[in-house]
Amino acid sequence: MDRLEPGAVEQARNTDIVSFLEKHFGFTFTQKPASSRCVQPPSPAVKGARRSWYWHSRSTGGFGPIDFQTKIDNMPFREAVQAVGPAAVAPPPIATEQPKPKTLALPDRVGVPLRLYEYLCGKRGIDGVIVDAMIQEGKLYQDKRGNAVFVGFDEHGKPRFASVRGTHDNSELRYDCSGSDKRYGFAMVYSDSDQVRIYESPIDAMSHATIENIIRGDKEAWKRRNRLSLAGVSATAIPKYLEMNPRTKKLVFCLDRDDAGRGASASLSEEYAGKGYYVRDEPPLFKDFNVDLVAMTRHMQRDKEFSTRFKGGISI
Repeated sequence: MDRLEPGAVEQARNTDIVSFLEKHFGFTFTQKPASSRCVQPPSPAVKGARRSWYWHSRSTGGFGPIDFQTKIDNMPFREAVQAVGPAAVAPPPIATEQPKPKTLALPDRVGVPLRLYEYLCGKRGIDGVIVDAMIQEGKLYQDKRGNAVFVGFDEHGKPRFASVRGTHDNSELRYDCSGSDKRYGFAMVYSDSDQVRIYESPIDAMSHATIENIIRGDKEAWKRRNRLSLAGVSATAIPKYLEMNPRTKKLVFCLDRDDAGRGASASLSEEYAGKGYYVRDEPPLFKDFNVDLVAMTRHMQRDKEFSTRFKGGISI
């Protein structure tokens, strides 16, 4: 194992955290004398000295880039130190305000996405056929830090939205890339169907697509449904999807089985029913459709009763 250079840990620990997050994660910060605040949700805050940080939505904080990577991305300590690389220890002068970016800043992609396949197919159980299709269409790739990047396109085929998901074990890293326009969600549109199934995340959409392949015994079954990810429970992506796919008349809400998902599904169903759409609520059996998929792949073959429950309980 390579030894860390003398002083590497101390330099990494004292590196300006704002500059590090902007360079390596694509975050953008508004800077004030007392603190800096990330404009992408969920948004970590950094104190004025630009060393200490706190992520309010996760009740987690720390000092410097090493703590951020080990606590948020669950990166091993040695790898976290090396990932900082050469960096200026002193923070730049504090600016009053940074303009909000107008263009999407996509992370650099890696040549061979080995970790991406290991994470999505190995850990998450998603069908490799579906992962291959998303990669070939540019809707999915692995960045140079090993994270999964999911991309949404506009009506002209231009990337307009991207979300990043950490792939380290137990990583909590997830954020929207700088300049993302949430009107353009990650979408899987292959059918002339008048229906769209709506999920909270791309992984949920790909997981339900995999469940459909398994139950139907057909590697192409997933293409008979259209799917849209909201990147959360906000409805921002729905109007643009309907504009780009005017044949759509039926909305099937497949949001998580938790308070946020159930509440959003109820309010969105009422809103779009009022607009004349046919709406239906089809939540997962467990917390989300990836939890369903993992449970299904672990037990379906050896437990016929469990298999029957899935086939009867999950609508495809």
